[in-house]
Amino acid sequence: MARDLTTAYKAEITGLVTRPFLLFQAVFDSGTIRFWNGLEPLVYDGNTYTGAGNLLSLSQIDETTKVESRGITLKLSGIPSAMIAIALAEDYQDRQITVDIGFFDSSGAIVVSPFRFFSGKADVMEIQDGGETATISLSAENDIIILQRVNERRRTHEDQKL
Repeated sequence: MARDLTTAYKAEITGLVTRPFLLFQAVFDSGTIRFWNGLEPLVYDGNTYTGAGNLLSLSQIDETTKVESRGITLKLSGIPSAMIAIALAEDYQDRQITVDIGFFDSSGAIVVSPFRFFSGKADVMEIQDGGETATISLSAENDIIILQRVNERRRTHEDQKL
């Protein structure tokens, strides 16, 4: 768990009754899409998140004591098959994906600012078309994955000029 959580946030996590919610954001060339796991549109920080309810799911996010990249998979179900062409035409790889978690109070107001617990890059998209509706699964790798990439630079004169 993150070590920089506010006192108010820690109080919500450890409370007897919690009302958590998740905010998903993906930045594409055609625009940013935002979903949350509720039903109605949610406005937070000047942005409107579309309620996807149970049609939106998130794989387990693991935390380790090692410095290593752990990925996630976001799944959106019940998409009209006619909209699949939009997903197929979008250049999605290496686009920014974020997942935040926040809490509501008993009246439905956001108690504390949502905390970003995943930030990464889109990797692989899978589409399962079921005729009337389809399911899109988008896997993303944590931003720390860049530490595992091989540096292709050399100490030649031409490379240094680049």
